[in-house]
Amino acid sequence: MGKGERQMSFETVQWFLERCAEYALSAVSSWDGVTAAVGEISGMFTRFTSGLAWPYALASVTIAGGAYLLSKPRAAWSAKAFSAFLFPAHVFAHPSARLDYRFYVVSLLFNVFFCFPMLAGLGAIAGKIGSAVLAGYAGWAPPVTLSVPALFAAALGFYLLHDFMNYWSHMLLHKVPLLWAFHQVHHSAEVLTPLSAYRAHPVEFFVTTIFRVPVIGSAFIFYQAIPAHELAVTTVFGVSLVAFMYGLSGFHLQHSHLPISYGPLLDRVLLSPIVHQTHHSIDPRHHDKNFGVKFALWDWVFGTLCVPDRHECLQFGLVGMKKDEFSTVGKLYAGPFQRVGRLIRRSVASGPLTRSQDAVRSEGL
Repeated sequence: MGKGERQMSFETVQWFLERCAEYALSAVSSWDGVTAAVGEISGMFTRFTSGLAWPYALASVTIAGGAYLLSKPRAAWSAKAFSAFLFPAHVFAHPSARLDYRFYVVSLLFNVFFCFPMLAGLGAIAGKIGSAVLAGYAGWAPPVTLSVPALFAAALGFYLLHDFMNYWSHMLLHKVPLLWAFHQVHHSAEVLTPLSAYRAHPVEFFVTTIFRVPVIGSAFIFYQAIPAHELAVTTVFGVSLVAFMYGLSGFHLQHSHLPISYGPLLDRVLLSPIVHQTHHSIDPRHHDKNFGVKFALWDWVFGTLCVPDRHECLQFGLVGMKKDEFSTVGKLYAGPFQRVGRLIRRSVASGPLTRSQDAVRSEGL
């Protein structure tokens, strides 16, 4: 590589990092940015792009209600019994659950003010780079119109592709010891509540973002020339119809105490609660299984699917977990860096990081 090429590469990297910093700080660099971020928080129960929006929460409660009616004799039905079924004290008052609540508040602020703006920025950057490559070098022009069936097919295709990348990034979080040190934060939950889904370290967020950005950028390029009124047919309340339908699938119950199955077929396509709960199980039979984030389809295709008997009693957490290392919000944030430091020191002393994930699990790293 010549001097001119090295200079160009350096300038490209510098430009990329500057844009990342610009987007990441956009929510705190002006009063309008701060106001918009606060609006994101205040609208999390009403904005349909939020996973906690009321229609999705209502759908999850409805599915849980169906499970309650099927599991109890009619004579035992009551509002009080349903409330205890849905929010048992031994789960929602557990120290692990209380830590989830505190962690959620901190991560919500961090995500809204830094992570989400960066994700949006990276998607825009990927779109610009991809557009320059496809249009400038490959001569490809994005479609200017599509039939309604083609629009729906494209929406479903991009949604599946996005989750396909989720599957592989999730697998890497488990397979690569340095990444597992951060993903342990999520798996340290000893009981599962809907807020356990948000117990994720920011480094994990950035790792998964790296995988998602090409898909987001590709979608940006693909749709950029299609008029908004044509795209409206594939949306509902301002969000993709595919995403809205997924929101009604009861995804909150994936992180819950309710081992709900969607049946032999749907358990192999859609990520039902019991399938994801098995992913959190400390039983060695369930390790390295069920990496899907929205769909179990990828696990089915690649041989990592495990659909347990719904009567199995699953235990959650980490094998050999030192509970004190995961006992506070500060330790959930700082602990992974300490574990990475230990891994690096061991690697320097004994060679490359080649231990299996099970070995790393058992060592509590």
